Amino acid sequence: MFTPNCQKVRVVLFLASVVALLLALTGCQQPAPPAPDTRAADEAAIRALCGEQDKAVLAGDAARMANAYADDTVIMAPDSPVVHGRAEAQKWFENLLKDKPSGSFTVAKIEVARSGDLAYELGAGKITVKDKKGKEVESSFKSVTVWKKQADGNWKVAADTLIPDPPAKPAAKPAAKPAAEHAK
Repeated sequence: MFTPNCQKVRVVLFLASVVALLLALTGCQQPAPPAPDTRAADEAAIRALCGEQDKAVLAGDAARMANAYADDTVIMAPDSPVVHGRAEAQKWFENLLKDKPSGSFTVAKIEVARSGDLAYELGAGKITVKDKKGKEVESSFKSVTVWKKQADGNWKVAADTLIPDPPAKPAAKPAAKPAAEHAK
């Protein structure tokens, strides 16, 4: 026969063993493995998209260029209002490409976030366009492009900006020689 104190001890021991068991079980759970590092593959995918953009420019294909941009993209370019959305981006590209500009672009760096959902691209280029008088004008620029991975796993441009380089300074004329040197 158990005494009331003995029964209390048994309840306390039972509860203590249950708590100890729960603590042991939660301590044995392994943390979830980290997500795989896909940065190298993501960078390669973005570089391939940059190559496709180059081909679209050469083909004068504004629709194909705009397809690389997210639905809610923002483009900030000199002498142009801010462009919002893919539809406006396509119109902007159509206007840019109508006079068949020529140029070159080099991707200097692509950095993909460890999270794998954002990346930025740094680049530089030159473009030759016709001014209002039809004269060809070359300008150089730098760019910063933000890429965002979409729900379907594809990368799209979320924000794009072009930063013009300052105009080249004309070559300095040699200093005039003093009149005394001309007399010799």
